[in-house]
Amino acid sequence: MKETISPMTVGEAGMSGSGGPMIGLGERLLRRLIKSPKFKSSLNILLRGIDPEHAPGLVRAFMWEDVETFMGTASAVPKLVNFAIRAVEEVAAQLNAFPPEILLAFLNRLAGEVDFQALERAAREAKLLLEKLGPVVESLRERAADAVAIGSGGGKDAQ
Repeated sequence: MKETISPMTVGEAGMSGSGGPMIGLGERLLRRLIKSPKFKSSLNILLRGIDPEHAPGLVRAFMWEDVETFMGTASAVPKLVNFAIRAVEEVAAQLNAFPPEILLAFLNRLAGEVDFQALERAAREAKLLLEKLGPVVESLRERAADAVAIGSGGGKDAQ
């Protein structure tokens, strides 16, 4: 079972290791910020102000105002995907520490706030995009299936 609380303090997260001073920078910064009442207040204001209706306009502006900047930023997508995967993995590991009743109540409340119609539209658009990217998608499907099979104990490496 994964540890539920990191034993490393901000000072211990240090700058050692082969990656130099950037290793753990985000974690160290977040550990400091999360202790600040001003940061927490600002974060709450930001989170309350998220309006999904404005997301399409934001995306169009980002993509088409300067295509070169968008493409340069989009080149970070594999890193972002890998980051998101590891973040979801850790969230799942941490949530496994909660009693099932509390976890179920929490997730039911969150699911009640999800716009499933928008999720369905996003899935349709993603499907169209994936169909256009056929050969690349097939390779990704195989790699993802292998990863899922390994994670569920049914993969090649699990034997």
